Amino acid sequence: MNSSNRIASFVSVLALLGMFGCTKDNGPVSPAGNPQVALSVSFSSGGSGAALLKAAVPASVDSLRIDSAIVVFDRIKFESHIDSVAVDSTGSGVDDERDANVTFRGPFVVHIRDTVAISFADQTLPPGTYDGIKFKVHRLQPGEPREDSDEHNGRHPGNTDSLTYGSSVMVWGSVLKNGAWVPFTLTYDGELEFKIKGNFVVSAATNNVSIALNFNMGLWFTDPQTGALLDPTDTSMMNRELFREAIRHSFEMGRGGDDRDHDGHPDD
Repeated sequence: MNSSNRIASFVSVLALLGMFGCTKDNGPVSPAGNPQVALSVSFSSGGSGAALLKAAVPASVDSLRIDSAIVVFDRIKFESHIDSVAVDSTGSGVDDERDANVTFRGPFVVHIRDTVAISFADQTLPPGTYDGIKFKVHRLQPGEPREDSDEHNGRHPGNTDSLTYGSSVMVWGSVLKNGAWVPFTLTYDGELEFKIKGNFVVSAATNNVSIALNFNMGLWFTDPQTGALLDPTDTSMMNRELFREAIRHSFEMGRGGDDRDHDGHPDD
């Protein structure tokens, strides 16, 4: 049965604003005089109007609707040789202090509510050509200093979407089960690193640089092996492991690149 309700589409943008700097080649330079970089991000469900479908096998979940979400990022590092970069997929929390000048350090609490790109950080980045980024989905702890995207955009943090400490991803929505809409709050406490490829050019001679990233949030609720729609109200250990793999798959499938036309999508 096809889903009659659709996940809201979130289109991602990662915007970077650069000041004048100096470099002799495309490699990273010293931190002195690095361009100031502003980052923003949002999510899609895989395309405008894309729907989550019920699996072909018998299931009680017919469709799912997302109202809002929170993602906590940390250690967003721009890499020059992404294929050779290792990631921590164990959640050990080991912090890599090397090359801190090419890393945006948070944590950054990102509130996702609509299709508008979410600005969440202003830090510096050495001019150069990068072929990917490594980033971390981070489990926020009580009392941990952080940057909040609502405050970053001149807003008071929303009362509707309250972050639960000890979580890295939270989603609010409703799922259609056996003919009735059931509200849910999904909390994920994983702390894992990911990497995505892209063509990120940060020029010392350009005042304004835009780079776009795209993550498919619809994959958070789709079994990566079978394509079945996962039930966020099922708190069993098996289902939580499926969500863990689905969220991992979603971030690993992200993409990025220059956004010279400022449409919020990586240029082809």
